[in-house]
Amino acid sequence: MTETNPPTQLLEFFKALADESRLKIVGLLATAPRSVEEIAALLKLAPPTISHHLSRLQSIGLVQAESQQYYNVYSLNTAHLNVLAQTLLTPSAILEAAGQNLSCQRRISNHPKRVV
Repeated sequence: MTETNPPTQLLEFFKALADESRLKIVGLLATAPRSVEEIAALLKLAPPTISHHLSRLQSIGLVQAESQQYYNVYSLNTAHLNVLAQTLLTPSAILEAAGQNLSCQRRISNHPKRVV
């Protein structure tokens, strides 16, 4: 993750896990490191689809890749997962995230409605 703002990190984390396929991939990687092809076979999805999901999970730091011969083997980045868990448990991060959400809702509710 490139963001250092804890509420933004948490938001991106939950957005990434909101997809059913990505959640399944995380579950598979929680049991053992796996290649794209192995994950694709287990989930009955195309390898390019799996690569796309893994790229998204990698962008938030949840998954890491290790090159082994001809394949990349993916695993959970447990160190980063622990950091996110600690952030999630920090009351100030939760309150700050809630405050951002409220200010966003205020901007939306103050926006004039468009009549079609």
